[in-house]
Amino acid sequence: MSLKDRINKRQQTHEKGYVSFTEEDLNEAKVNNQVNEEAYELLDAAMRTSSHLTEEDRNGDSVTIDDIYPCTEAECDEMDDLLNKAEKAAKDPNDSFFKERLGELRDIVDWSRKKHWTFQWSLILGCVLSIFGMMYLRSDAKDDLAKVENERKQIENWTAQDTTIAYEKCADEWRVLPLTNANANKEARLINTKYRITNAERGKADYQARLDTCTSKDRRKSYQKSIENYDKSLKKYHEQYEEINKMNFKDYQKFALKEQARELKAANKHAIWMWIFLIYVILLIPAYIYSSHQFGYNITRHRTENKVLGGVQKVGFAIAGFFLGSGLAMSLLPDYEVVYSDGSTETKSDAGNIAIIALKLILMFIGLLIFCITSVIIMTYVTIAAAKRDHDWSKVTAAASSITKKAVDKVKESGVVDKVTEAAKGAVDKVKDKVQK
Repeated sequence: MSLKDRINKRQQTHEKGYVSFTEEDLNEAKVNNQVNEEAYELLDAAMRTSSHLTEEDRNGDSVTIDDIYPCTEAECDEMDDLLNKAEKAAKDPNDSFFKERLGELRDIVDWSRKKHWTFQWSLILGCVLSIFGMMYLRSDAKDDLAKVENERKQIENWTAQDTTIAYEKCADEWRVLPLTNANANKEARLINTKYRITNAERGKADYQARLDTCTSKDRRKSYQKSIENYDKSLKKYHEQYEEINKMNFKDYQKFALKEQARELKAANKHAIWMWIFLIYVILLIPAYIYSSHQFGYNITRHRTENKVLGGVQKVGFAIAGFFLGSGLAMSLLPDYEVVYSDGSTETKSDAGNIAIIALKLILMFIGLLIFCITSVIIMTYVTIAAAKRDHDWSKVTAAASSITKKAVDKVKESGVVDKVTEAAKGAVDKVKDKVQK
């Protein structure tokens, strides 16, 4: 252990693997106190019990600070046994250096055997902010769901009206679909379809002009492909226009309700996912805290993984801090002076500009979003990893497999599978007969 690894005892922290002495200190004490030579050798052996050590390190002249710490309960027992032997082998009870080193190594064993809280409040804060964000989005999703449901009712209450609109007389500007009556809704839908047709025709004409003047074989091929795609789109849009335009009131009302049902399904699905994710994030906090109560030897064993997660967290929080800080800094834009032609001056500031305020809010939102996403991802990983490490799932898996097998056997014994198979076969035969006839 090099001199740069020395650390004052008052600064020692078992969680980070620091001790206040080196192997050189032990060797020097062994030379100065020949009476306790065997005891010092046992202390040296106790410092080499960790499975983090390679065989070469175990037989070498030095060991790094972190590798003193045991990684399993068995290694704690082995280290404790060596320390007990060292205490018994000490023939000089007044050797204060030996006593201090022995006590320090015993502290390492005690720390490794105890459980420690390793959760981070910053990650929990990110998860709490995610909960508030999801509650807002869920409320928004509920409003969208209510809006779509209200629109469906308006369509159902339409009075009977029939109309057709000549393509030439139809405007080509995009419109919001009104729900006041069937004619207004149908007209707006046709106008929107024509708007798509007009844009597709312009795009096709643009690529056709490029094709006419292009000499590159590869570019001509690309332009030709784009023109073909526009032709397909134009054909589809014209068919949609004709199909909608020829619908009578009942057909168009069914069509509008079908479209609204699709929107209702999407809004409902969105609301359900918001609810699921909200519940997940709420349950994640106690699960993460529980999984962060780890034995010291587990913390030591997975220190590399913890360092990687710490690096990911630092990068994520640094990026979040950059966006959040940039947004907050927009409020500190300096004032500037405007000089008019008549010589008068006026002090102005862009801090209240609508564009600046919008940019500030966007930057702050991105920062908070990255902060929350980083927190949730790291907490999820830590919780799952701890669950896999700290619990024996083989018994649970075996029990679930046994229950499933028994249930399948019971179903087979009841003859349900055979009945379903026969019924399905009979249905297929009937369909074949109808097709042949």
